[in-house]
Amino acid sequence: MAEKKLIYTAYLVADKIDLLAYRTEYPDNLISSSSSELYYQTGEGQYFFLLSYGVVVFANVSKGDIQWEINRIAPFSTNAKTNLVEDDLEVTFVDDKKIQIGFKESKIGRFDHSVNKMVMMNLAQTVALDHYTILGEQILHQINGHTDLMRIKGRILLSKRKALRFIGTTLTTKNTIAQHLYILDSPEIAWEDEFLDQLHKQLVKHFELAQRYRALENTLQIIGDNLDVYLSYNNHRESSRLEWIIIILIVIEVIDMMIAKFI
Repeated sequence: MAEKKLIYTAYLVADKIDLLAYRTEYPDNLISSSSSELYYQTGEGQYFFLLSYGVVVFANVSKGDIQWEINRIAPFSTNAKTNLVEDDLEVTFVDDKKIQIGFKESKIGRFDHSVNKMVMMNLAQTVALDHYTILGEQILHQINGHTDLMRIKGRILLSKRKALRFIGTTLTTKNTIAQHLYILDSPEIAWEDEFLDQLHKQLVKHFELAQRYRALENTLQIIGDNLDVYLSYNNHRESSRLEWIIIILIVIEVIDMMIAKFI
């Protein structure tokens, strides 16, 4: 195999991409597909990889063609993003069966569609984790504001509806990670291929996916613990309000009976 260099760029373009509709509309140049991914070769040494959780990865595709493709994906996207989270990786493929992934230089001693997809999948995962980390930090920042208010004024202004929205976002993030990201386990494609398994592990280590995943998990847990307190407080407040309503209704009924008795 002659030495070749690929420049990979990944973008998180939406919360979700309808892959079935996209594949139906654009079947040409499709190399492989599943319910969660589409893998295309658009030219000599040019590829792109669509993931259902809203990420697209390009290899050796020009900036102009990347923007054109992102625009083409938009009609099939749920909650398309305007400020795109992105990351890139440059890899030289050589014929020595070795794997060297580093910040200054990355070399992989084999090239085929499975190897290419493995690199693209891990780059997609690092972009997705970046997005979820930013989202988690934004939610935590908002919750910290309510916590500070509770500390200073002794009351909570976070409504039950807003707390439930935060919970929904947190659970959606957890579910997406569990369903689509292979951080702690190897993907199926690597189960019977030692080279792919080693490549996956080195890419996970290079992108620090496990550490970042645990940090995100910790953030989501803190968010969940805070929201449990807020919901408990809101439920107690609603329960107290109902108790007072019942007491007032009983008092009104007693007064009404007394008035009726003496009139």
